Amino acid sequence: MRHFRPPANHRDPRWVKAREALLVIGAVAAEDADYAKHQNGRGFSKADSTKGHAFARLSITSVLSSNATYSEVLKMAARYRRQASRIAQGNLL
Repeated sequence: MRHFRPPANHRDPRWVKAREALLVIGAVAAEDADYAKHQNGRGFSKADSTKGHAFARLSITSVLSSNATYSEVLKMAARYRRQASRIAQGNLL
């Protein structure tokens, strides 16, 4: 039997956090063109690079469709929040 799962939208209480987390991960992924091949203090660590780029390609709907994915995305965004903040500040100047 197939279960119908309605699409996630802005009424889901997790939507705002998922959106913010994907913005953080997307900003860091944009700075990580070399997939951490060079230590330059920009982008993901070598261990997080592949997964970080995969998360950056996800939609909010796909993040919210799985509790495990939602949790992993939030954890990774928390690790890179400060770096994303520096990236955003640099873009404002």
